[in-house]
Amino acid sequence: MKNFGLGGLFALQFFSVFPIRKGIDPNPAVVRSCLMWLPILGLVIGGSNAFIFYGLSPLTTMSLVSLTVFALMIPAVWSGGLHLDGLMDTGDAFFSYQDQQKRLEVMQDPRTGAFGVLVLLAVLILRFVFMYESFLADLSMLWFILLIPFLSRCVMVLMLGHTPSARQKGLSYFFKNHYSQSVTVWVVSLMIVVSVVTAFFSWSHFIVSLVMGLAAMIGMWGIRRWAVRSFGGITGDVCGATLEGMETYLWFIVWLCI
Repeated sequence: MKNFGLGGLFALQFFSVFPIRKGIDPNPAVVRSCLMWLPILGLVIGGSNAFIFYGLSPLTTMSLVSLTVFALMIPAVWSGGLHLDGLMDTGDAFFSYQDQQKRLEVMQDPRTGAFGVLVLLAVLILRFVFMYESFLADLSMLWFILLIPFLSRCVMVLMLGHTPSARQKGLSYFFKNHYSQSVTVWVVSLMIVVSVVTAFFSWSHFIVSLVMGLAAMIGMWGIRRWAVRSFGGITGDVCGATLEGMETYLWFIVWLCI
């Protein structure tokens, strides 16, 4: 139980800007617990985003466009841009049109190229459009501000555990080495529980949630094949790109369902 609690602190320390000033020994049990906490961290990020959105809406004269921009940026602030950085590095590497080894070298370059910036802009603009159009058509779609960060992190954790590592070093290799099937069981169970809870609030949202869950699994299968073909497997940057790409993809699913 102690390791599970430390895993939650480690997840906040490593994957958010929350100031956890505590030295935590990243032993295997703590790292596994950290991975289990990541979907819950997604719920916390989504919950804070929804709270701010609902709080600003009646208290200010901000337009829906402005509120959607806030909703788009708050998760990035929470993570300190960690996953967006991975998205840009992955974009630079993929569009370098080199072989796998050269792409991995490009990914490790601390400089950001034009393709990385273009991929970042494309992902954020598309996500903004899908979010804004969804809120404009039905403001109850705000529920998915809470759900999508959760599902995206579920997919990222499952990808990490069930995709070969492209390098025998780095963050993804470190986390993957401590992964176990118990993490998979936990994440899948959480996905089922959250989907069932959704049914108590709205039957239509429950149906959309099921569609999103199925779409997420199909999307993960596609990303996994792409990562293995393009880079030889998963890296920390590919994990970040997976999360950001999955969030945009799931908002696209919501937009299709309205």
